[in-house]
Amino acid sequence: MSEGVQPAYLITGEEFLVAEALEKVRADTGSDPLSELSFEARTPGHELITALSTPSLLGGLRVVIVNDAQDMLKEQVEALNTYLDSPSPNSVLVLVATGRTKLDAKVKKVGSVVAVDAPKGRRLVSWVRQRARAHSLKFDERAAWALIDSVGSELRELDGALRQLATGIGENKAATAADIKKAFPRAADQRLYTFTDAVGDRRLPLAMTNLRRLLDQGEEPLVIVGSLAAQLRRMLRARPHADRGSRAVEEALGVPRWRAERIGKQARTYKERELIDAMSTLAATDLEIKGGDLSPAAALERAVVHIVAGRPLA
Repeated sequence: MSEGVQPAYLITGEEFLVAEALEKVRADTGSDPLSELSFEARTPGHELITALSTPSLLGGLRVVIVNDAQDMLKEQVEALNTYLDSPSPNSVLVLVATGRTKLDAKVKKVGSVVAVDAPKGRRLVSWVRQRARAHSLKFDERAAWALIDSVGSELRELDGALRQLATGIGENKAATAADIKKAFPRAADQRLYTFTDAVGDRRLPLAMTNLRRLLDQGEEPLVIVGSLAAQLRRMLRARPHADRGSRAVEEALGVPRWRAERIGKQARTYKERELIDAMSTLAATDLEIKGGDLSPAAALERAVVHIVAGRPLA
């Protein structure tokens, strides 16, 4: 076994990062891909030991992978624990797990433990920007937030979207929030719906989080005002019919039943006077954004707080 190569590795964490870490183990060990073997956690222990003890016919290192290693039973754990007391110089054991295993301490003692947890928040933004560079794209923080908001936080989906962008706009180009919205329009628009629904549900923390993300991804403040105004108008029209059920709202608004149920439920959480005041608040916010003293972000945040609280803007 080459210097620096460990007889055993434990890789835990997010699926996409685990797959990458496994590729790195393969590269670092210089293993023979034709002799690699992969097993499930409940494979009998003697089969795992046979695979680990049998040299590759082509002479390279053999990688033996045990998937879902957190599910190993006592029999498999004992067999591998004994094996790791005197591991084969011709094989590398790789345990892939989503959580802790009963071999964590043993692998840490004789090999390497690689934890690759999914990044969140600003760490995810940094990951996107780093990954963009790997795809020969230039991403600032706003573009990274825009991609996360448009595609979601799944790393595999984000990486695929970056590949798509690199093909669409070309390598070594700076991707903007507008480029991302154009490439993924339906997903980007979904964030607007999430924001307006949060206001409709009177869920202030969620509404504020989505508002800030909309602004971070480069959405125009007046577009946000327009979307929220449209939502409030629907709720105001639905309010006189909401207590009679979704069918009455469906007939009054001419929207699909599923949407009528949602709008009716939201309308019932507001009094008619509150919705009228909310429309006035948005009208004042529109003017503030176009030429007032507050920044667009501050004006929008103030409006959302007043609307959800049911307080008119003084």
